[in-house]
Amino acid sequence: MNQLFKILSIFYLICLSIAFLIPLDFFLVTQLVEVKKQPSNNTSFMIHFVLFIILYFMFYFSFSNKYKIFFFCMIYSVIIEILQIFSTRGFQIYDIVFNLMGVIISFIFLNLLLRYQR
Repeated sequence: MNQLFKILSIFYLICLSIAFLIPLDFFLVTQLVEVKKQPSNNTSFMIHFVLFIILYFMFYFSFSNKYKIFFFCMIYSVIIEILQIFSTRGFQIYDIVFNLMGVIISFIFLNLLLRYQR
């Protein structure tokens, strides 16, 4: 079962990377979501927050070293946004803030939850 979680978390990471790096004006994106219906910045920030909560949860239950997972997710959340500089998506510091908040909130939540279960 643990192997399945590892595969799913890696697959999620790959999908997340593709979703964050594909240009918003790419024909596939415009076919799925019209430009005028793409999320606003406020909605986009919440999407980043939730996606990074999910990322941390998936990696937390897939791999054993919890602190390495935390630092990996933190570094990934910054790097993925920096890589957007080289696409037409652009760089937004608030995306990094909400990515990091998602990772930190999930880290705190899981540590508190596990502390109260003992």
